[in-house]
Amino acid sequence: MTEFTNFEPMFQETYKFILDRIKSNQIYIMDDNFWWGCLSWVKLVVNILAATSHTFGVVERIGQGADLVQISTDLSAALVMWQGSFLLIQLRLNRKLIKNLILRMGSKWRTDDQLRPHMIAVKHEYVTTFFKWTKVFFRSLNFYVFLYLAPRVIYTVVKHLILKESVPFVTAFYMVMPFRFDDNIFLYTLVYLADSLILYHIGYIVTFDLLLMNAAMNYLRLLFVILQDDLQHSLDEDVDNSEEKLKKLIQHHQNLVQLMVDLGNAFGATFLIHLAFFSATICFFGIAARIHCSPESIKNLCAGLIILFCIYTCCYYGQNLTDANLHIAQKIYEGKWYLKSQECKKCVLIIIIRSQKAQYIKSTSFAHVSLETFTKILNTTWSFLSLITSVYDA
Repeated sequence: MTEFTNFEPMFQETYKFILDRIKSNQIYIMDDNFWWGCLSWVKLVVNILAATSHTFGVVERIGQGADLVQISTDLSAALVMWQGSFLLIQLRLNRKLIKNLILRMGSKWRTDDQLRPHMIAVKHEYVTTFFKWTKVFFRSLNFYVFLYLAPRVIYTVVKHLILKESVPFVTAFYMVMPFRFDDNIFLYTLVYLADSLILYHIGYIVTFDLLLMNAAMNYLRLLFVILQDDLQHSLDEDVDNSEEKLKKLIQHHQNLVQLMVDLGNAFGATFLIHLAFFSATICFFGIAARIHCSPESIKNLCAGLIILFCIYTCCYYGQNLTDANLHIAQKIYEGKWYLKSQECKKCVLIIIIRSQKAQYIKSTSFAHVSLETFTKILNTTWSFLSLITSVYDA
């Protein structure tokens, strides 16, 4: 953790904010501590037990004759809980890869005194804008989760304890427990709050792991933009300085490309887990909203939109990072390389050749983080949703 705190506060700010949210699931990425590591596995066991309880609840409702639309909300919740459990495992296993990636990126970070005035403004815009929207998303997520989970238990407690009226003890999502809790208001409230807390923390892990990936891609994109400016400026130097600077920038460019590979290794499996659960989860939320136009279905539609937004932003930042690397060739070609020595021209040619090949953050050998992948996923999801609703309508 000491290495991380030595970096510029602007570099730390966004990471600290996101990592603090992930810590709610006992995942301490920047801190090495045996007992905290044990707590993360305890948290995983709790999440798996909760996911199993909700899964048995879906099975029981099917046994009671519920159709696909009636179980769609409960099934979506069960899928999200299993998704959160798999993401916990993945983050725990890749914790060192993520930590090393952040530290290596921090070592390449450029402070304001190392930049030209116009690049200082660009740097501040990249960092502060992302941090601002991260905080807005955090507040919006908290508000949404509260509106989704709190009203039901508040309504039940008020009706039963204050108004002394008969009311069924119903949880936000149907689940099966090894004991009865629907005949005791205090036990019901305890179970409801415990389940809501688990869902609340899973909401963090399902969204803020992608935000952590987005932050890394945004920062790495900024480093590529700064490199573009350095390459252009190096061609304005005298011949000797140009050759020396270009050779250093070639190595720096190679290091940034390697950071893209490392970023894919650290987060590729995480993104794949999101893709695996994305279509099914948003389809079931969409079905509930499509068939039943009610306040409950509107909440489900909002949940689907949150998931959609997280996947989109991840693909968007991945595409921007790829484009920033591709633009290096254009930026250096716009410089006055034709006035330089033969050695300088060779250096320029090497950088152009390296930059002309698109480098993507790879999730697997057949999928990468880009807007093209997002489009494919949307097409698949829409086809799946259309098929299920057509079958149901028929």
